[in-house]
Amino acid sequence: MNYPTTFPELQTERLILRQLKTDDVNAIFELRSSDEINKLITRKTPKNLEDAAEFINVCHQEFEKQNRIFWAMQYKETNELIGTIVYHNISLDKYYAEIGYEMNPKFHKKGFMNEAMQAIISFGIKTKNLKVIEAFTHQNNMASIALLEKHNFVLQPERKDEGFENNRIFRLEINQ
Repeated sequence: MNYPTTFPELQTERLILRQLKTDDVNAIFELRSSDEINKLITRKTPKNLEDAAEFINVCHQEFEKQNRIFWAMQYKETNELIGTIVYHNISLDKYYAEIGYEMNPKFHKKGFMNEAMQAIISFGIKTKNLKVIEAFTHQNNMASIALLEKHNFVLQPERKDEGFENNRIFRLEINQ
């Protein structure tokens, strides 16, 4: 897998997928501290804007270390940051990455995440030569499971996400 030297900005019909900026701090705080989003995600949530700013800094550092590509999903019509999508735990030698995503609940069920997934998966396959993409999602997150299945991810029932007994692992294997 070739890792990008500059952050890869992508566009879809309605979205700009771009690197996080420092002035995204309010939107990142809102997303990552949302009770509705976090009811099915186990993660460290920001307690204030400083925590959100530190998260943005970590995303930049992890990109430089070739571990993570974390895109802000900006709605073209309003320029609003409506969600995020990420490749993380990237393994260049194994052509592997994990995918994760979150969206502001007021934008749910409008096809935005499907649009972003198509762009990110295509980017991963065509420009990064990914062979395996995995997603870890809560067993009760039916919208996430439906999205993964729509994109041909397959449940790995024999595998467990250590420490997260409610998560299920889905895998997309790319045969080129």
